[in-house]
Amino acid sequence: MKTSTIGRIKKILKIPLIILFYLGVWQLLSIIVDSSLLLPSPVNTLQRLFELIQKSETWKDIGNTFLRLLLGYGAGAFIGIVLAVITANCHFLYELLSPLRLLIQSTPVLSFVLRLLVSMVSNMVPVAVAAIMVAPMLWATTEQCIISLDPKLSEMSAVYLTPWKTLRYVILPQMIPQIIVSSVTALGFAWKSVITAEVLALPRFAIGNRMHLSKIYLETTDMFAWTILIIILSLSMEIGLKKLVQKRKGGLTDDSNS
Repeated sequence: MKTSTIGRIKKILKIPLIILFYLGVWQLLSIIVDSSLLLPSPVNTLQRLFELIQKSETWKDIGNTFLRLLLGYGAGAFIGIVLAVITANCHFLYELLSPLRLLIQSTPVLSFVLRLLVSMVSNMVPVAVAAIMVAPMLWATTEQCIISLDPKLSEMSAVYLTPWKTLRYVILPQMIPQIIVSSVTALGFAWKSVITAEVLALPRFAIGNRMHLSKIYLETTDMFAWTILIIILSLSMEIGLKKLVQKRKGGLTDDSNS
């Protein structure tokens, strides 16, 4: 009983202790550098972060960036999955479109942003860039999942089950674990892509725009505060996505067992 209690306490304290360790390293480095312009202290940065989140303009920036992220991520995921279904079931299109996927994955985000700035309004550039970054990742993962499916199991299931039940109880449970990992990774890339695009496209209300202004006016503390805010939002969304997809996976498993 005591051992399990100690184990739970250790598990609860692990993350806070790790955070405190890195905050201590950050504080030590800021003391050594001794310049808030180069490296503000964690205390000043967190203080500025709390000041920012009390402003209505900050939440407007967060809301607009979040909306661009959702639109870009959703569009990219949809396009990637559709392309995966097509290329996994047609060898000619697989050979034809695979180089395009590799080309997109190898091209820097900056190149897409600069190109899209010529032909799109600034508000839509982050959406398009996020979609371009997300689509190849889910395309590759979903395509590989489809190709790796056991054809004998699918054929046998088709005899006893309807196409919908075959998809739900046989195909999706085989694919979901890999898609979860790819979806979470793609979400992280989408965040980085959206912020990068906002810094360059400068839409009116955007976290990236605020970071750009912080750089222009040499407000390093603000830049660090916005960076921490981005990390918190990104990690929160990744954890939420994991739990959501795992919950759906659990629902599929329970349904299949029943």
